[in-house]
Amino acid sequence: MKFSTATLLLAYASTTNAHGTITQPKVPKITTDLGGWRYMWFNQGSQIGCPVATGQNCGNGSPNGGNTPCCEEQFEPTLKDVEQLTYMSDKWWSAVQTADNSSTQSMLRGAAKVSPKDFASVTNTPLKRNPWLAPGHAPVVNSCGILGGWQYNSAQDYIAGPGDGYENLMNGTGGAVNSYMPPANLTIPAGTHGDVVLLEEINHRMQEAQGEQYTTNDNPRWKAGSVQNVSYSLSANHGGGFQWRVCPIEFLLNDTLDEGCFTALDFVGDESWFVYKNDNDNETQIIPFTPVRVSDANTNGVLPKGSTWTQIGLPACGDFATPDSNCDGPMFENEISKAGFWGGPEINSNSSTSPALFDIMEPLSARTDVHYTPFEIVDTIQVPKGMEGDYVLSWRWDSEQSPQVWTQCTIVTIEA
Repeated sequence: MKFSTATLLLAYASTTNAHGTITQPKVPKITTDLGGWRYMWFNQGSQIGCPVATGQNCGNGSPNGGNTPCCEEQFEPTLKDVEQLTYMSDKWWSAVQTADNSSTQSMLRGAAKVSPKDFASVTNTPLKRNPWLAPGHAPVVNSCGILGGWQYNSAQDYIAGPGDGYENLMNGTGGAVNSYMPPANLTIPAGTHGDVVLLEEINHRMQEAQGEQYTTNDNPRWKAGSVQNVSYSLSANHGGGFQWRVCPIEFLLNDTLDEGCFTALDFVGDESWFVYKNDNDNETQIIPFTPVRVSDANTNGVLPKGSTWTQIGLPACGDFATPDSNCDGPMFENEISKAGFWGGPEINSNSSTSPALFDIMEPLSARTDVHYTPFEIVDTIQVPKGMEGDYVLSWRWDSEQSPQVWTQCTIVTIEA
């Protein structure tokens, strides 16, 4: 098997927050024409210990500022091992330590020598509050995500949150919520909840059927007890980890769908796959890698209890927060980075030069300084025995670098 060795470079501003989407099974058809916004289903302003998500541009733990906690409540991380982290490079932590004294440094609580090799010192930084530090514990408003992270009053608020978020972003003392304002012609309004989109998809199918029998989705039918492939992709990489789970469709139909109705799906085996298109011949290439699993057995507790989470497999750029970042190394090493891939998925067209930063108002689709390598990360999951009928399938991604929980849903049919 041949691999491309072009490094996946982080070619967007370090203030841009994470984006991710389900690629398999299919997502609702009515979400696929949202352009770059099809990746933006998340809950903004969520940290461990907080009773609710706030929608605020708060405490992301980044060197670029925005470190006011999302809430006053305290909750200690449940991760225990540095290998469970995804933000691990010395350059990243050096940038955290030398950040502006009025913001990040004041939050370090005396941790003068932060090192990713010292887990205790890492968890004395603002990073300790972000969702991945205690998988499943951070609160969400909607288990299927919110388009743009929240329902804000102004389109500009989607860039960096309400209040003075945009001003802080422009003067370098705050981070972003989204990369740019929602386009004026979005078919689904920014701020729409993901479960509303699923209900609208079902309603469209009912109307189109004109009284005939119809299905709730276009996805293949899963056999109860079978093993199935699922996959996701990222349009920005802020680390952390994820879980797949299902909830009976009745909870969606009667408006009671929440975190409590979901059953976590078990991962199968100790192998995942980074799948991409080769730039030269457009052939599909596959890189097997060993995923990092996180559960009650190797932490101080995940939610739901007894479930398993998996670390994001693609390493981010190890120096992305530094002013002269050229993405010359990954946050951590695994089979993907050893094959020459990390960061992205945006790739700088000339790997010998530093990635160009772009105006925060400019959509990614309008940029000419990068090209894109389509990829997805594939896992296998176990469909529980005894299930039958239509289920909401949710992918929950707990971010490590930002105070965000990314959730997206689709519908699958399980047969006995």
